[in-house]
Amino acid sequence: MEKVPPHPNPKYELEQYITPSYLASEIIWTAYLRGDIKGKRVVDLGCGTGKLCSGISLLGGYCICIDIDYEALKVAKEFFEKEALQADFLNADIKDLEIKADTVIQNPPFGVVSKGADLEFLSKAFEIANVVYSIHKSNEKSRNMIVKLSESKGFKAEILTGKFKMKAYYPWHKKKIHEFLVDVYLFSKN
Repeated sequence: MEKVPPHPNPKYELEQYITPSYLASEIIWTAYLRGDIKGKRVVDLGCGTGKLCSGISLLGGYCICIDIDYEALKVAKEFFEKEALQADFLNADIKDLEIKADTVIQNPPFGVVSKGADLEFLSKAFEIANVVYSIHKSNEKSRNMIVKLSESKGFKAEILTGKFKMKAYYPWHKKKIHEFLVDVYLFSKN
């Protein structure tokens, strides 16, 4: 997954960041071991340049890469063609989606720039699939809101806390690497 290209023109207002390969690998491998990838229809909401879908495809899942940013999707599609990986690509706003899948695996916007964006992505994921893997910034207030939302939609949550190591991505980033805690959620329909 290290070969997946970065976004050529990341848009801050969309909170576009690259999912670290080590974190993407852990999530996808966990999903694979739980039987949520191989032979399954998997959706990545806000797929960016396709890092999560590349791993899903390699492990035998049928992945649908969905992003509102056509430029990111174009990079993903070109990469998948070059690497002979299978996926479908859909340029869409998640609000307009009417799609079903077995699993959603996503790294949604954290809701820092657009408050509540993370919950919009999560709500849509709950509509799409009965199993959802999702990465969110770790803090008690967010955790409580996310668990409450999942319960209201009939999902139970398992939470793993890990580190998100982000390289300087935007011109105003001063540190070479910014490290912060994230919660990786596995939601399953009750």
